[in-house]
Amino acid sequence: MNLLLAAALVLMSAIAVGIYLVFLGLRQRKRSPGLGLTHAGLALSGIIVLFTEIFIGPTDKLNNVAALFLFFAIVGGGMVFALHEKNRPPSMAAVTAHAIMGLFGISLLIINLLFY
Repeated sequence: MNLLLAAALVLMSAIAVGIYLVFLGLRQRKRSPGLGLTHAGLALSGIIVLFTEIFIGPTDKLNNVAALFLFFAIVGGGMVFALHEKNRPPSMAAVTAHAIMGLFGISLLIINLLFY
C-alpha cells in the first residue's frame, strides 16, 4: 500500500474523531478524554507514516509543506490539551486554530495524492 495513501486515511479518521469532539464541546458542553487520546493517537500515527514516506520516498515539496502544517497542528493540539480546564471543554478559539492547521495540512496531502 502506498504510504501516502495510508497516511491520508489515518489522518482522515483522526479528522472524523476531531469533528465529533467539536460536536461534544459545542453542543453538549462536555469533553471526552478517551476520544481526545484516540484523536491524538490517530493523528500522531498518520504523521509518523507521512514522515516515513518523506524520509524513504522520493523528494516531494508538497509532502514537506503538508508535514509542516501538520506539525503546527500537533503543537496547537498540545496547547489545547495543556491549557484545558478540568470538566470543561477547551477554548474553541484554540481548537479552531488547531483544526485550520490540520485541515490545511491534510488538504495539501490529498491534493498531492490525487494530482501528482
